[in-house]
Formats: sequence, C-alpha cells, structure tokens
Amino acid sequence: MHTASELFMQGEPAFSLSSFLPIVRLESGRCVEGGNAEGALSVLWPDRSLAFYFNETGSRIWGLLRESVTVGEVVNALLIEYDIDRTTCESEVFGFLAKLSGERLIQFGLSF
Repeated sequence: MHTASELFMQGEPAFSLSSFLPIVRLESGRCVEGGNAEGALSVLWPDRSLAFYFNETGSRIWGLLRESVTVGEVVNALLIEYDIDRTTCESEVFGFLAKLSGERLIQFGLSF
C-alpha cells in the first residue's frame, strides 16, 4: 500500500498551483522590437531607457505573452517545442517572468 505522498511523487505532476496563474503584459510605453535569423529578439523601450535581448526561448515566451495566457500555458507550449523536463522548464520560466515582472513589463494575476 502506498501513501498519498508516495503516489504524488511518482512521475512528474501534470501541473502545479501556479499553472493557473494569469500573466498580463503591461503597456510600458512605446516598444520597438527587432529579431534576427537565429530567433533572438531585441526589445527596446526608448521612453524608459530600457532594453532586453531575448534568446530564442525568451523570444518565444515574449511572443506568447502577446495573448492572455497562464504560466501553465507558457510552460506547456515550451514542453511541446523543447526537449526539457517540466520541473526545469517551470523553474526557468518563473525566473524569466520574475525578471520581466521586476521591470514592470508583466504582472501576475488579473488586470482590472
């Protein structure tokens, strides 16, 4: 007989509670985007003297944020496109989103 925690720990969970957390891309002034052949993207906010250079994965996440999405939807899209396990993917996505949130480019939760 297995305990509930042993059953939960077998294999990867299909989602975490944060999977349902909405992400809202904030309007942070005029934004200029420019990509290259390798899939990287430069994003500039001249009014804020702010610039980001996203690699291919960061560019993909930034593109997904054009629509209303949850953290889980971003993670699931990347799991389909890249050879990565869920735990690592969630960790990397949260780190990236935390940086964007820290710059007030996105917020977590509902927008009113």
